[in-house]
Amino acid sequence: MKNLLYLKRYVKMHPDNRMGWYLLGKEYESDGQMGKANYCYNRAGDVYEAFEQSQIPAEVLKDYEAKVMEMGHARDRKLHKRRMIWLSIVFLFLILMRSLDLPAAEDQMAMENPPAETTNGVNSGTKSQQPKSVPAYHAPLSFTAASGGSAAAGSGLALFIAQQLHGTEPDRAAILGMEKSGKWELWKHVLPVAYTMQANDTPAQVQVQSYNAAACRCKPGDAGVSASDAAAWMQQQEQLAVMQTALASFKSARGQLPQGLGQLDQSFPANWLSGTTTLMDQSFQTLQPYPLDAAGAMPENGFSGNMQKLFASTLGNRPYFSEPLEIIVDKKKHRLGLVSGTKLLRNYPVGLGGTKTPEGVFHLSIKVMNPNGRSNGEFGSRGMQLSDTNYAIHGTNDPDSIGADESLGCVRMSKDDVEELFDMAPLGTKVTIASDVLPDEIQIPKQRYASNKKPQQDQTDPSRMYHWLN
Repeated sequence: MKNLLYLKRYVKMHPDNRMGWYLLGKEYESDGQMGKANYCYNRAGDVYEAFEQSQIPAEVLKDYEAKVMEMGHARDRKLHKRRMIWLSIVFLFLILMRSLDLPAAEDQMAMENPPAETTNGVNSGTKSQQPKSVPAYHAPLSFTAASGGSAAAGSGLALFIAQQLHGTEPDRAAILGMEKSGKWELWKHVLPVAYTMQANDTPAQVQVQSYNAAACRCKPGDAGVSASDAAAWMQQQEQLAVMQTALASFKSARGQLPQGLGQLDQSFPANWLSGTTTLMDQSFQTLQPYPLDAAGAMPENGFSGNMQKLFASTLGNRPYFSEPLEIIVDKKKHRLGLVSGTKLLRNYPVGLGGTKTPEGVFHLSIKVMNPNGRSNGEFGSRGMQLSDTNYAIHGTNDPDSIGADESLGCVRMSKDDVEELFDMAPLGTKVTIASDVLPDEIQIPKQRYASNKKPQQDQTDPSRMYHWLN
C-alpha cells in the first residue's frame, strides 16, 4: 500500500511518464483493483504493450520501482528539510527584527554587493541576477538491433533501464529493426531505426518513441540518428564477433586463451585471424580475460568497468553478438550463411556437388591463400578445409557453376564472397552442412568486411599444392 501511495504521487507529478503509469497499474492489479489498473495501463500505452509481450526480468521492474520509491523518499526528506530551514529563518527573524537597523543593513548590503556596471542597460558585470543558462549535455548514442516490434522495444527498454539504474552511459539509445525469415533475424547492411529511448533529467523517466506507424499507431518522425553512425556501429559489431570467434576457437583447440593478439594473426598455418583491425587491437585486453561458457558464448551479465567504457556504443555495454560465428551450408537452396545464434550476417550463393557434398558438422582446419599456388587456379584465391577431410570451401575458376551442383563435393564461392568469408571466419569456425535450413534471399553488404592490418601476414602455403575434391 505504501508503494501504491508513492506511485500515485509520482504519476501526479509526472503525468507523461508511461513507465510510472505501468508500475502503478501493476500495483493496482496486485491489489485486485482491475478497473484502476486498466486505466493506468491505458495511460502507459506502448510501455504496457512492450513489457507484457516480452520476457522482461522481474528484477528489472523491481529495481525500477525501487528507484521511484527512493526518489519519493528523497523528495520527502528534502521537503521536510526545507520546511525546517524556513521555520528556523522565520523564528530567527522574529527574535532579531527589533534589533535590526534596516537602513543601515541595506547600506551595508549595498557596499558588500555593489550593482554590476551596465552599458546601455545591458549588464556587463561578472555576477548576474538571472540564472545562468546551462547547455544541455548529450551523452553518446548507443545502439542495438532486434526484430519483433513492441517485444523488441520491451527488451531494449529493459537493457536501457538497467543501465540507468547502474548509472552507466548513455542516456539515449536506438533500436535498429531487423526483418525475420523463419527463425533467422536478418542482419542486413542497412537497418532502419525502429525505436529510440531517451532518459529525462529525472532518472526514473524514459521516453520511448516508435518509428513504426503500424506498431504504435503513431506517425513516425525524424529519429535523429545518423545512418553513417548506425553503419559504423554494425561494422564494429562484426569485427568484435570475428574476434570473439577466434578467441573461442583458440581456447577450444589449445585449452586456454591466447596471451596476446599476436598469437591469433600469425602466418600460415597459425592464422586464426586473417588480419586485425584497430578495434580488435583495442578490445583484445578487454575480451581476452572475459569468461566464455562451454559453447564459447559470452555471459549475459555485462556492466564491468572496462566493458562499459569500450562498448558504450552498444546498449548493454557489451558486444552485440553473444555467440561465436558459425557457417551453415544449405544444399537445397545453394546458400552459405554466416550466423551468430539466430542472427544471419551473410547469405551467399554457392556451388555444390548434390549428393556428393557430405552433410554433417565440421570445423575449418586449414585456411590458405592461393591453394593452387596462384589466385586464378581451380580453387581460386582462398581455400578453407573442412576438418580432416578432402572437402573444402573455396573459390573457383568457373563462376557459372555457382548455384548449380557441378562440384565433386566441395563448396564453391565467387571471388569476392570467398575472400570476405575468409576474413570473417577464423580458423576453427564450426561448419554445418544440411538441407533447407537457410532463407533463399541473398544477403551481401555493399561494403565488404575487411581487416585493415598492413602488412598482412603470409597466409600462403608454398610447401603444398592442394587437391581437394573440387
